[in-house]
Amino acid sequence: MPESPELEALRIRLEPTLQGEVLNRVDVFPARAHLLRSPPAAFKDLVVGRRLTQISRRGKHLILNLAEGPEGTGNSILQLIVNPMLGGRFQLARAGARPSATVFELGFGTERVLRLLDPRGMSRTYLTARPDLDVPGWSELGPEADQVGTEVGLEAFRRSLRRRRDELKDLLRNQTFLAGIGNAYSDEILFSAALLPLRRRVSLTPADEIALYQAIPRILKGALASILAQPPGDLSRQDRSFLTVHGRVGGACPRCRHRLSQLGTKREPLTFCRGCQV
Repeated sequence: MPESPELEALRIRLEPTLQGEVLNRVDVFPARAHLLRSPPAAFKDLVVGRRLTQISRRGKHLILNLAEGPEGTGNSILQLIVNPMLGGRFQLARAGARPSATVFELGFGTERVLRLLDPRGMSRTYLTARPDLDVPGWSELGPEADQVGTEVGLEAFRRSLRRRRDELKDLLRNQTFLAGIGNAYSDEILFSAALLPLRRRVSLTPADEIALYQAIPRILKGALASILAQPPGDLSRQDRSFLTVHGRVGGACPRCRHRLSQLGTKREPLTFCRGCQV
């Protein structure tokens, strides 16, 4: 599942190419049209002819701001909001043969298209002027996880943290606590902080709270830098070879050399070290 670093890297890569472009064609593919939260015909009618004025992100959602009229100066702004979930991936390509997993294709000019691919059929796409009304859970999203250490200071972080009783793994994945962290980066953050994922929040000491606070920006910023350092290529391919522990069950812990353990399902594994995470 794309999390904050993948979607932020995607935003950074798409913006110079597509911002300011007029959307002159939209194709929705019947086999996956049910993944749109709008009727396909209405989706096309509302989108074609609008100018893409901004690409942004909120939590694990990518947002395309579409302004009315080819000059993008109209008062009507619609937001095309995509939650990729487990299967959704974006592809920026030349117009031509489409992968079978295409949900929709947005055409800019005569050659360039942005596709949403979803072989698992789990993504959700919303076209709205009021995401707080139309996107489930939008109003409850917490601060952006990548703002911890900057806009979210230690005392504000502690206040929010101490209101909760979850296990640490579940807490980090709770989008009302911090928006943007999922299964992979929660493992990486807790390993970096040397905290056991199954510990309850109430068991944390003040020193543990500081370790967690510091680990969040360290991991998310490092991941973003690693993704942006990868050679430009197919945006639909997710390369997480830089991760330290997530998905590396059975390997040696890079900190204490203990064997890495895994709990949970194959779809959402929890990877950690019993030797040095306490």
